[in-house]
Amino acid sequence: MKDIFETGRQPARDIDQPSPMRRSILKACAYLPTAPLLAMLGGCDNSGETLIGDASTFSPEQLQAIEIEVTKRLNLRIPPFSTTDPVKLPENKPDTLTTGSVEVAHVPDKAPALSKPKKVGIYSLQYNSFTQVSTRRTVEEGTPGSVKVDNPAKLWLAKERSKIDGSELSGGGPLESTWGGGVPIPDTIIIEGIETYLKRALDNRFALLYRAMVTAFQKHSPREFDVSFFTAPEFYWNVPFGDFVNEAELQVAANLCLNTVTRNVRTLISKFPIEKYGQIVLLPGTTAMLKPNPDARRADDRLVGADGTIVYNASNHLVCTHNLPLNDSKYPRPAYMIWPKRAVSSIDYIDEFVKHYRCDDGNALMPNPAHPGLSNPIMECLLSEKSGLKVLIEHVSSSQAQSFDRNGNLLSTKFNNRIVEDLPFGVDICLDYLEASLQKDPLRFKELDEQEFKLDFLIAAGMDLDIANYATTPFIQYAIRNEGYYSSTTGETQVWKLNWTKGIGKRLGTMDYTDIPALDSVSQNQQDTANQNQQNAEKPETSDILVDQTDAFVAPKDADTKDIPTIMDKMNPGTVKIWSLDVDKPAEDLVASNPVATKNADKTIQFIK
Repeated sequence: MKDIFETGRQPARDIDQPSPMRRSILKACAYLPTAPLLAMLGGCDNSGETLIGDASTFSPEQLQAIEIEVTKRLNLRIPPFSTTDPVKLPENKPDTLTTGSVEVAHVPDKAPALSKPKKVGIYSLQYNSFTQVSTRRTVEEGTPGSVKVDNPAKLWLAKERSKIDGSELSGGGPLESTWGGGVPIPDTIIIEGIETYLKRALDNRFALLYRAMVTAFQKHSPREFDVSFFTAPEFYWNVPFGDFVNEAELQVAANLCLNTVTRNVRTLISKFPIEKYGQIVLLPGTTAMLKPNPDARRADDRLVGADGTIVYNASNHLVCTHNLPLNDSKYPRPAYMIWPKRAVSSIDYIDEFVKHYRCDDGNALMPNPAHPGLSNPIMECLLSEKSGLKVLIEHVSSSQAQSFDRNGNLLSTKFNNRIVEDLPFGVDICLDYLEASLQKDPLRFKELDEQEFKLDFLIAAGMDLDIANYATTPFIQYAIRNEGYYSSTTGETQVWKLNWTKGIGKRLGTMDYTDIPALDSVSQNQQDTANQNQQNAEKPETSDILVDQTDAFVAPKDADTKDIPTIMDKMNPGTVKIWSLDVDKPAEDLVASNPVATKNADKTIQFIK
């Protein structure tokens, strides 16, 4: 390890014969307990006679050197700081070996502690979370909580007729006659209350995530892995912002959604006990809401709300839960944690079908104490075109990282990212990956319990992985992305294996990546061949696992379905991909923590079992 990080001294000499002093020490070590042994294996100085290991009171007997043939110094590299063998992918494959690298800018003075190797399962729900399906229902007049609104069908007809330039139909008359219809369209309709709508929508997403987990676990059980992570994309728990009628509904929704999502994901993970499913960490996507900020001040320190203007502060966060023990005195854990998005994107809070926003950099607010280094302009966003709902949002969110006990009591204002022993992980939410990432931003580092982590999760709706982000983090071994925006049907997911190659001389090295295929991936050529040979048979197995949203869904017989709701409305389709990742090298490849003293060290001394 010292050789890899260039913190140890150079070998004493490059010959085939150890010094008499060193030979004496090695023979005497056979009678020592482990601690003195490790203390004395530091090596000798350039004269070959002076011991420079840790201090010891042991004085070995001087013995005559015995000439024997010894092995060459082993040059074993310890992950995540080495180039690993590339993953062999199928030929003519849709998943390809991707190229690209970045010059490493920083290597830690000390490598992360060695740990037992782990086989890690990654389960990713692919779901188009950016363009959600609107399912707010019409109800009878007088229904509690109901709201009267302009009829969107009437508004649409008026908008379409206004596009007909010079047509006889544009001169007036009933809108319905423009398209030959004879049924009058009412000017207004009655829709259900926002609370009723949101509770049902959140139940739908709860049910879909549960179905995704039990379906994927039938395909590949989490017991196949030492630990498993299940992910969903950014905005997974949101309804379309176009469904909100006014700011009052927006403000009611904030706490309702945030509290309900926390309750739902805690219930969800309880359905998968560790005794049956193994260790599972749930990263279930985000919910994004807005809360008024009465203390918002402009750059000149004037209070924004003095003239009645409301500026909203965004709360877009992920609630991480797990099924690991909470009563482990040697390894205490919180019951759940919250990780917030810091930088608000201009597309986070908009009508998805209109995408209208305006960011006024000249109308900035005072720096947000949560991150004073980020500029904080006011963004004007159109949330709903049909209701004309526009709001002002500050660019920097004030949400805090938090960790809680099983009773919901706050334990820390940090995100405990080391709940899995020897496997710390990090989470970036979309735009943070560019503006306030866990790879580059020191203020975000401080929100984590463990800053040098091995798995980096990007939970996003509109953000790609970038190898340049990892120029200063050779300790990160994998980057895992769950994207809810790019596809018109489902989102997309991917996993990179990050490979650090040590440089020569003043160069610290390079970082590149390998695009890892999901389990059960088949090449396009294999798929085409199978389709030709079995035209009437089932399609060949692929890596996408379809989640059944219909009433015909039946959970496995041994699954816990208590308190799991049914899916009541139309939703975007969902599929799951699964990856198997090897984190850290096999135990047989790990060298004892003492530095190698000479190039002719004895192999049996180097490995300590």
